[in-house]
Amino acid sequence: MTSDSDELKFPKKPRPFNAARISQVLPVIDDHGDFSGEHRLSAVIGSQEVEVRFVEASGEFRLVEDDDVRELSRTDLKDLASALRRYQQNVPWDDGEAGRVLVGLNDAITPTRLSGFTVRSVSDLGPVVLVAGKTDAEDIDVVLDAVTGELTLIISKEDRGSKKRSPTTQEAHDLVTALRARVEGRPANRTTMLLAVVLEAARRSALN
Repeated sequence: MTSDSDELKFPKKPRPFNAARISQVLPVIDDHGDFSGEHRLSAVIGSQEVEVRFVEASGEFRLVEDDDVRELSRTDLKDLASALRRYQQNVPWDDGEAGRVLVGLNDAITPTRLSGFTVRSVSDLGPVVLVAGKTDAEDIDVVLDAVTGELTLIISKEDRGSKKRSPTTQEAHDLVTALRARVEGRPANRTTMLLAVVLEAARRSALN
């Protein structure tokens, strides 16, 4: 017989952004007075003000605390998105900068799915191997650094420009599945050999 008191209690992970209040969203301007490609979100958590940086090119969100910088978890991103929607509802103007950041948050929360990835072309560019492809929703180029073996995704959406970043573990798994069908059981030629190299890099990335 067991009672509620006998059951194991697992502490819940803290959710610092669950009750966060966004105070402002601003583009970061460089020394030349130009947009740097980053946005700065100031948020109040309890009695503490924190800063989150959004890098448009990579789609990354980073929490900046003194000299410490860390990426946000998916739960953090969801809570931050809720806080940003509350901010948009409360400000008496159409904040376009907040809208751009919210689009980035939605993209980060729902990562790209590459299980439906189809190959359009394969190119050996010397320092890199480029696999140009697409899914139903996006144009996606997979770039393999021939020296380091690192993979990079270049994701393009209509009216949203392009983002360049490393694949997530799930994306790497999806890429392995998609490329395997183009390699295994196919006649050996230049294209399948290049795809096999990218496939192996995706397998390594999926294990990290």
